[in-house]
Amino acid sequence: MTLTKPKRREDRRLIIMETTLQMIARGGVDSVTHRRVAAAAGIPLGSTTYYFESREHLIRAAFDHYLERVRDMQAEIGVDQHAGAKGLVDYLVAFSAREFENRDLVLAEYEMTLFAARDEVLAGMLNQWYDSMIEQMAAGLQSAGARRPREAARSVLHLMRGYELERLTLEETAADDLRGRLTTLLSAYLPDSNH
Repeated sequence: MTLTKPKRREDRRLIIMETTLQMIARGGVDSVTHRRVAAAAGIPLGSTTYYFESREHLIRAAFDHYLERVRDMQAEIGVDQHAGAKGLVDYLVAFSAREFENRDLVLAEYEMTLFAARDEVLAGMLNQWYDSMIEQMAAGLQSAGARRPREAARSVLHLMRGYELERLTLEETAADDLRGRLTTLLSAYLPDSNH
């Protein structure tokens, strides 16, 4: 999952969103302007304003594009809803490893998350995304016999978010560490602690 510019010139909207994500990852949301994005993308300024009427619209579209990429990655990796806790742990560890193949994308996500605290529309998009992830995890946890599957899913999501932040600052954090943390957490919610 890398940030790359599409080769075809006709897909300028996609080029603009990808460039915006790159800029957010490298300089935060404050680095984004129509002029800077156009210059970085190598396209005329009029293209950015044609597709995105405001800076906020551009940032929201880039975030929506990011979410679509994450959904595609989730579907690609796939989780067997009936594989139990071990299957969920395997899925989450694989997802995290895949996500960190491009650290810039994770940085962009957190930059946009902070921006969402000041942008009601982006906050709504972010909350909707979290809710869908929680529902997806809760379904898998429920089929594994979890007590309070929605609460368990929220706890897993928060653990994953904390792990991501830690990994952004402590790059030596290992996948086995995440696996151990997830296994420990899930043992509090699952009836069989030997999952």
